[in-house]
Amino acid sequence: EMVAYGMWAGRPRAYTASAKAINYCVDLVRQQDKERYMCNLLAPPAARPGLFALHAFNVETAKIRGTTAEQAIGRMRVAWWRQTLEQAWRGEPPDHPVAQALAHAHVRHGLELRLLEQLLDAREDDLAESQKESRDTLISYCERTAGSLLLLGLECAPKATGVEAAEHAAVHVGCALGLASLLRGTAVHASQSCTFIPVDVAARHNLTLKQVLSGRDSVDLSNAVAELASDAVSHLLAARALSSELPRDARSILLPAVVADHILQQLQRSSYAVFSGEIRKPLGLRLLMALNWNGFRGSY
Repeated sequence: EMVAYGMWAGRPRAYTASAKAINYCVDLVRQQDKERYMCNLLAPPAARPGLFALHAFNVETAKIRGTTAEQAIGRMRVAWWRQTLEQAWRGEPPDHPVAQALAHAHVRHGLELRLLEQLLDAREDDLAESQKESRDTLISYCERTAGSLLLLGLECAPKATGVEAAEHAAVHVGCALGLASLLRGTAVHASQSCTFIPVDVAARHNLTLKQVLSGRDSVDLSNAVAELASDAVSHLLAARALSSELPRDARSILLPAVVADHILQQLQRSSYAVFSGEIRKPLGLRLLMALNWNGFRGSY
């Protein structure tokens, strides 16, 4: 049994999450998000249970659109998670391992509910939209998803909490990772009749939604992807420019920057042909070595 202590209404309150609940989260992330799993293993040990709870929550909520045919059912699932978070933050989570692990993490680290709610807002937007209107809207989406998760990750590492430069860096890494991951997922999104290439970027390259959803690579599509990948590179450079101001624990929480870098390199190697087989190859050993090297050096 794992016990965490926190404060409710001015008095200490213990919430116990079973090791089984934590292990469920670890297994879920290992199976569904191998890259974040590898990053979490290199995070400060005290932060790992919280990180796995957060990333299991991300896995559970990210798949709502892909596994829900009807928008109304998707909205019901998002609403269930909203209610579940409120119960977990009161120390009374429902009988769901991810909810229990989140309650445990909140009691230990005082996680900011607003950041998880922002992530749910983004998931709800997914249900209603087939395409973002603008590049700015897309960046905001990345901030609310990957960015929120990294800010929450900093809250799990006591020595990384409250460092303003770390928070700025986390948002930049979130934007880079969010953009890179969404571009890599273009083929999967097209199979769900949507795209994360926004209307304004597509228009600049004479690209229609129909062309993107056709599942075929084209010069116009590759140019649009390259433009957004360039934005991701800028965010990655901005994050790394802050590295010297960050404590080591914060730098280890931002290791997903290495994942973003590898996805962007993979996109570049494939000439931004997002429907090619090259883009769907797992990053595997090359990424594992880079993560371990950066973890050892305390860099990202």
